Amino acid sequence: MELGINKNINMLRNRQIFGKNTMWMACLLLLVLSVSSCKKENPISEDPYAGGKETLGIKFLSDVSDTEDVNGATQITFEVNGLMPFKDKVKFYINDTEATITKITDKTITVLFPVGASTGGTTLVVDDQIFFGPAYRVEGKVETDATFAANTSATVIRQILPLPNGNLVMVGSFNNYMAAATVKKPINNIVLTNSNGFITSGFSTGKGANGSISSIFRLATGQFIVGGSLTKYNDRDGISSITRLNTNGSLDSSKVEVVGTSSDRSYDTVATFNGGVLGLVNKVFNYNNSIYVVGSFNNYAEYFYERSTRDNKVVGYTKLNGLLKMSMEGKMDSTYNFNKTANLPYAGGNGPISDALMQSDGKIILVGSFTNYQGLSGNRIVRIGTNGLVDPTYPSGTGADDAINAITYSATSGKYLVAGVFNNYNGFATKGLVMLNADGTVDKSLVLRSIEGGSISKAYQLKSGKILVFGSFKKYDGIVRQGFMILNPNGSLAAGYNNTGKFQGIVNDVYESVDIFGNPTALIAGAISLFDNQQVSGAVRISIKP
Repeated sequence: MELGINKNINMLRNRQIFGKNTMWMACLLLLVLSVSSCKKENPISEDPYAGGKETLGIKFLSDVSDTEDVNGATQITFEVNGLMPFKDKVKFYINDTEATITKITDKTITVLFPVGASTGGTTLVVDDQIFFGPAYRVEGKVETDATFAANTSATVIRQILPLPNGNLVMVGSFNNYMAAATVKKPINNIVLTNSNGFITSGFSTGKGANGSISSIFRLATGQFIVGGSLTKYNDRDGISSITRLNTNGSLDSSKVEVVGTSSDRSYDTVATFNGGVLGLVNKVFNYNNSIYVVGSFNNYAEYFYERSTRDNKVVGYTKLNGLLKMSMEGKMDSTYNFNKTANLPYAGGNGPISDALMQSDGKIILVGSFTNYQGLSGNRIVRIGTNGLVDPTYPSGTGADDAINAITYSATSGKYLVAGVFNNYNGFATKGLVMLNADGTVDKSLVLRSIEGGSISKAYQLKSGKILVFGSFKKYDGIVRQGFMILNPNGSLAAGYNNTGKFQGIVNDVYESVDIFGNPTALIAGAISLFDNQQVSGAVRISIKP
């Protein structure tokens, strides 16, 4: 078609038709010729797919057809058509790990299960052409616990709080859970479930929190302190990121006297807990009948109801830098992280705090991206004493040479796990994970192997001593591990425990328990979308056989 059009255009040009009427006739002729050439049965235009590789006639016919043990090795046979002409060019992979081929027939291929392979898809490669086969599930000591709620539909779960009766309170950033939210009964950022993650009765949260809840702890009274970014709870305003809830999840509220224009407006119902911050709360802790708050905030806030009306509240502010101690009623403790002489807070960090953990003695370990705190050197980790000041006795030394994402503690081993994107911690070369003793010194028995394709975001040590590791990595010690792995305390991959497939997401909390058979389980919560190649939402519980 294109050549026909060009030929006609050249003819018109050769005749040198420049007149106004003849130019119009030329355009009309061109249009006619174009339509005419498009109707030809054999167009001359070039085939855009010419030169491509021909299909090889290879096709997976079914899933695994046979599995057997041969001299201690597992042989797997797949039904595949059309391999014989290319039997010397075939490569076979299970979840990106190459398998040794032992036999090829007209309709089958038999491979040895590769050491270290995990659950995932199978692929054939012939002459740089890829053929996708069925998923292959690797049996091992770790599997998804099917007794836990399959799909929570919670966007982000920040924390799991186990209750004495076995129920769980989950908080985070979500407006639904197991698709149970309705207009009359919404679910906003807090939910009560049984031990298996199914919604249970006992909570009356109303409309819940209007902002995320990042942290929660339970008081001896059975009430709860919650912190996050909320400014309302069940539509009751006057909350500044922190408040107290009753045992049934409702807001702890009181009637207070205010300045009224009439007798019926002289009182208002407000949150009983009077105190909070301007900004985001990441963690709330309870120690020695006081509340400790860590986050990204710059002011303490307190309401003065005796000078307020129902419509206009008077609020007093005191400058602070991300660290606060309060009474159980919400009053700021000015002896903590505050210079009373200057009437100013001590300086915070020069970078964000990503995580915090309180020790049993009330001291708080802060980690993040800062390199100094309160004007003192502190490379991504510092410990705060009970007076709110940096503890100079903490042996972090030179700290981490890059950001720390998270810190966790095992009460069983007395060890801390610090995870991030660093390559060295206090002179100890380690890529993204270090174990600390109870006194803060490095435990050099955990030796990390090579990590490829990403970093570590969080690690958690089980009571057995094994370590759950999460992140964006693709390989560990040369073995395909996609975002999740289980290590021995010395840093080697735990044999039999790394059979699961791809993990995708950010982990915020891990709660360890046991199943009905007494096997350990780990409830993993966060912004999780994939575990063992299966879609999940918010949380997944795994069973870990001994």
